[in-house]
Amino acid sequence: MYRTSLCLALTFAFAVCMTAQSRVANAAGASTTKTTITLKVLTCENCAKKVAAKLNEVPGVESVKTDVKSKTATVVPKSNATPSPLKLWEAIEKAGKEPVKLVGPSGTFTSKPKQ
Repeated sequence: MYRTSLCLALTFAFAVCMTAQSRVANAAGASTTKTTITLKVLTCENCAKKVAAKLNEVPGVESVKTDVKSKTATVVPKSNATPSPLKLWEAIEKAGKEPVKLVGPSGTFTSKPKQ
């Protein structure tokens, strides 16, 4: 009887723990919605670094990962922040590149966002 009760108690504790971890993971995932920007041309690592540097200057940006092969820049926002699609688009332009598509929590844009 004691073993059965102990086994049930441990099973219950494990289930509670896993549910709590799942909620924390879901909450963390929701707060880090990424934005992906596709560029018309991105041919070298130096250009990619310039793009990343300009995007990192935008308020609310935590990090940027560029990919020359797919011609994209992926922006990870700071916790509880949503960087402005307009500011991200303009950052690409300031780097001397042409964005052609921006997909993020504020929507999908194939031309310069209004705000």
